[in-house]
Amino acid sequence: MRSFQVRLAAPTGQREGWSNFGRAPVWAISVVIAVVVVLAALFDFWATTFVVGATENAPLVLAAFGFALLYRLTGLLNVAYAETITLGAYFAVWMNNSWGLGFYVVLLPAGLLAGVLSVVTYLAIFRYAKERRVGTLEMIVISFGLSIFLQHALQFVFGYRRRAFDIPPPNTIEVFGVGVSSFRLLALASVAALTTIVYQFIQRTSYGLQIRALASNEGLAQASGVRPLRVTILIWFVAGVCGGLAGVFYGAGASVESSLGIEEFLLILLVVLVGGIWGLLGVVVVGMATGVALTGITLEYGNSLYAELVLVVAFLGVLKFRGRRLTDASKV
Repeated sequence: MRSFQVRLAAPTGQREGWSNFGRAPVWAISVVIAVVVVLAALFDFWATTFVVGATENAPLVLAAFGFALLYRLTGLLNVAYAETITLGAYFAVWMNNSWGLGFYVVLLPAGLLAGVLSVVTYLAIFRYAKERRVGTLEMIVISFGLSIFLQHALQFVFGYRRRAFDIPPPNTIEVFGVGVSSFRLLALASVAALTTIVYQFIQRTSYGLQIRALASNEGLAQASGVRPLRVTILIWFVAGVCGGLAGVFYGAGASVESSLGIEEFLLILLVVLVGGIWGLLGVVVVGMATGVALTGITLEYGNSLYAELVLVVAFLGVLKFRGRRLTDASKV
């Protein structure tokens, strides 16, 4: 393993942005967050925008974090990840409605089930396609077809009507004078906890070293003793858990239907493409900034669709300026 660490220093064909996974500008991110918090404390509009934006859109950050793991560490732009989000919501609302289990009880099982289903789709479809040397664009088409199939399967199993959690109204907690539901604060806490756990796991464990090696250069990693299948399954599971938990929080905030995940997918994708320029921490920060911006524009102009349009145009401008490619060599 020691020689492996030395050889990992400058792999050939290294994927841009992820060799410096642990070198994101943490100090700069901390300064930005501190400034935003101070502004939020001083000005009512900024306080409302920051608190509501950070809490209401915490599921976006959670989903983007999971998708970033999958996309940046396996190379697959998996459109069917949207259905992982939807599945998490359906698992939770089914256990809640059918078994009478509370929201906090169904949260973790729903996330774990979504993680297991994520691994199943990998083993049954994407790994099979990779072994037959299917190209990157074909993989995206396959994932799109899987997304459509899962949407109709969910409609067949759960029906077409919207489903809602049968839970009492959540407690309201004041933050900077703004009332926030306990569900939203839990979503924000989940983002912080999962981000910290996964970041530390990838930076400080032997499995994390293998994940970074596989992301940088698969051939070199295999020659150094890394087992790609085991590492890839772990990635798909963790990404699925993040997506499933995000789906539960999305569903608790509104309702659950088969199009839940796909309606959020465009923003998730753009957050990952732009934030991924600065690594996983960049995805988290850009996701939080996106949530705050959505809330601010919506409060100012009273139209959420206008806010989304403005952000999509801004994201596309950043990608054009940075010359970002939407697809890399698929490893899955």
